[in-house]
Amino acid sequence: MKQVTIRRVDDACVAKAKAEAKRRGVSMNEVLRESLHRGLGAERPRQTNLDKYAGDSDFGPEWDKFLEKDLKRIDEELWT
Repeated sequence: MKQVTIRRVDDACVAKAKAEAKRRGVSMNEVLRESLHRGLGAERPRQTNLDKYAGDSDFGPEWDKFLEKDLKRIDEELWT
């Protein structure tokens, strides 16, 4: 992939891109790259990086309860 610099971008576009990036929790670079692909009708390369799935996720109290109750429970029948 190439690295490019875009000059003289309107403040309103930059502000909108920053707000969208913050809303989605991604970088402004990602928002701008997606916008270029959409605007030009270019096919996006297939993404194979799984980094966005790594780390902690908050699935809510039901998930935490499941982890505590069911996944940390030892099934005695499996160990006898």
